[in-house]
Amino acid sequence: MFSLKSLLLVYLAVASWKSLNNHVTLKETSPKYCLVRQNTLSNLISCLDAFTVSRNFYDASSYAAAQPTNGEISAWKTIIRSMLDTNSCDCSDIRVPLVLAHLYTVTMFLDTDTSRKFCVLSEITTSVHRNYTKGWGLMIVPASAKHISRPLHISAPHPQADINTPQQAGAIFSLVGAHSLLISGRFRSAYAVGTDCVLPGRSQKRYFKTDPTHDIDEPFSVANQVIRNWQNANGGCPSQSCAYVQLHGKGASSCAADTIFISSGLGTSPSSLSWYQNTTLDIPARRLRDEARSVFPTWTFSLPSDNPKCSLTATGNVFGRLVNGVPETDVCVSEASALTATAEFIHIEQAIVARQSNVYEKWGEVFRRVFRTSCTGRTVEDSKTGLCM
Repeated sequence: MFSLKSLLLVYLAVASWKSLNNHVTLKETSPKYCLVRQNTLSNLISCLDAFTVSRNFYDASSYAAAQPTNGEISAWKTIIRSMLDTNSCDCSDIRVPLVLAHLYTVTMFLDTDTSRKFCVLSEITTSVHRNYTKGWGLMIVPASAKHISRPLHISAPHPQADINTPQQAGAIFSLVGAHSLLISGRFRSAYAVGTDCVLPGRSQKRYFKTDPTHDIDEPFSVANQVIRNWQNANGGCPSQSCAYVQLHGKGASSCAADTIFISSGLGTSPSSLSWYQNTTLDIPARRLRDEARSVFPTWTFSLPSDNPKCSLTATGNVFGRLVNGVPETDVCVSEASALTATAEFIHIEQAIVARQSNVYEKWGEVFRRVFRTSCTGRTVEDSKTGLCM
């Protein structure tokens, strides 16, 4: 016969085993684990990156089910605007619309690396194989407006496909005190069916429906539009302090002469090349190239005007087209022109060496040199960090 004490010990052992296994299950299957268990922004982004909807995941029916309804897209726009408006220090002024409450949450996150607080809009549900149920994207902003040092908006459209770009985007976002960080939640070919938005150009590369740089129906694209509209309504995007930056990765054989190829969404037509070379224009992409050459002297940095043979010019990028003056109704069919280009869009294609964590601090230095802080009258710039304090 077992004693009462023995039975109690067995019960406690079983309960402990169940608790341990529940912990492991949560870690392996739920994005909530990342929000609870990670304590640095870098680790949080890496943890959530694992839930990116994977390559070839969707068929026609599952893709349709994952796309937002009209009501959900309206709520998505509302929550993106709320993120940009937040100034409560604890994210309590952000309300997730009821229609999204079972899918997304907003979490106040303390980054122990910097002792700064951030608001994190993230999906909390998964389907199978650790894929987000929807994959609409991840957005992070400072919890207080006083910690926005520069009205920069950093994004990573191609998680996992462009290796390390979400982590790099997060590092630059933090190091420069940017206003927003946006990361897609889908692999660019999660639904490997060609988009009917941007057709292949001279490279004849096929674009997919789940590639947010070439399809306006992707929630990531919608979020970018909301971010731009918000910025335009709140002081515009002055070139000395503001830009919309997309980080991409390139293979070794793509524009092989360049470590980094930077563009503003214009191609290599004579008028476009003249635009890049026009020193009377304040073009942030050109300033970025020049400062990066100084910080990374052994790497090669080019604009389209430096290497007209490179095709990575982002002329088919729908957000780049919008920022450069193409009407929203025409971004699927019309490239940007030098006549309407704003220079607010920066598209960075990088070799793998430039996306490693050991150079993030240097990237932060480059961006801090290129873009002025906007602390005057609100806070002061810390001379050591280059951030508003």
